[in-house]
This record gives sequence, structure tokens and C-alpha cells, in this order.
Amino acid sequence: MLAEPTILLVHSPLLTSATWDALRPYLEAAGWRVAVPDLRPLVEAPSFHAAVCAATAASVAPGTPTVIVGHSRAGAYLPGIADAVGSGRLDVVFLDARLPHPGTSWIGSLPPERASWLREMAVSGRLPTWDTWFPAGSLDDVLPDPDQRRQVLDGLPELSWKVFSEVLPTPGGAWDSARHIYLQLSAAYRPTAGQAEQCGYRVRRVRSDHLAMVTQPAMVTDLLLSALRA
Repeated sequence: MLAEPTILLVHSPLLTSATWDALRPYLEAAGWRVAVPDLRPLVEAPSFHAAVCAATAASVAPGTPTVIVGHSRAGAYLPGIADAVGSGRLDVVFLDARLPHPGTSWIGSLPPERASWLREMAVSGRLPTWDTWFPAGSLDDVLPDPDQRRQVLDGLPELSWKVFSEVLPTPGGAWDSARHIYLQLSAAYRPTAGQAEQCGYRVRRVRSDHLAMVTQPAMVTDLLLSALRA
């Protein structure tokens, strides 16, 4: 019996698995098995990268044809996850996500002014939750529905500084042999999509917002599945 194809949805470490709640039923209705690991319990692991790779790979049966989708800051961990998932047909999809930065830490990959801004926000070696990084009410435009906003913002983690300072390793064979796809949702990620295109990724662009999988799950499903079929 052939292994059931799986879509592995990896949320940003700054958010929670609830960012996939609206998208998941659309993918399941299209015939996919969907795996949605929760990364929050891993933030205190000695190596967040290693813990994420192990936990996400454990949600996929060995040899299963797999599509790994990472949103936002999950993008940096996708090469390691691809290597951990290993053999089998493999597609790696960056959904409005940062590109990998092997050999560099999260904080080291940022422009100096952005890195300084984050360092100034840290309190006792931890960063406050992502929703507090913005002026009050500024996320209302991205998540105008109050129920969706509560669902997405409830339980956001405070990340320890070691998550930001961990240097990510160079990926291996499974990542190199996978098909790489970039789906740009928001204008803020236009430069990143351009970089992905220069790296040979298959790139698709829509005019939407960074959390479109929450606010427009049908559109994101169509975008993802059409990119995989191409």
C-alpha cells in the first residue's frame, strides 16, 4: 500500500498552530492528510532547531510523499525539517516566509537596526509575545474578525533569547533534492520572493496579507495546490 501523501504545516515560532486551523479543513477536503505539530513546547529545548526537526518529522510516516509548508519565521527551519523527513517525494513551500540562513543565527540574519530593536525589547533573556511588538490595534486590520484574532493571538509564546541566537546548521541531501516553492502573500515579502526566484525557487505571488491562511483559506488552498500541480 502506498503511503498517504501528507501536507506538514509548520507555524512560525512566534505564533501557534492555530494559524493553520482555518486552512486545514480545506486541504483535508482536497484529499490530503494534514499534520500540524505545535512548536511551543519546544522553545526551552537545548537546541530549538533540533527539537523542531525531530518533532515535525515524527508526524510524517517514513517514505511518505510530503509537502512541507512553513509560514513566516518557520522558513529558516525548513531545510532541517526536510532532511529529518528524509526520503520520499518532497516539496518544500515557503508561505510568506523567511528564506534559510544556514551558518547564521536568527538575530545574525537581521539588519543591524532590526537586531538592535529586538535586543532592546528582551527582558530577562526573553522576548515579549509577538502581538506586543506592534502599536495597539495595528493587528486589527490584518485580523478584522475578533474571533479569528482571539484564536490566532491566544497563547503566543515568549521566546527565550537562545532561540534567536542559535546558529542553524547547513542542510544535507533531502533538502537539496526537494522541489522548492515560494508563495508570496503580502507586499512586505516581495523582496524575499525575489530572492527566492533568483535562487531557482518556483514563485507564485498574490495580493493579500501575511495571515491570509487565516482570513482567506480557500484562496491559499487554491494557490498552494496549483503551485504543487504546476
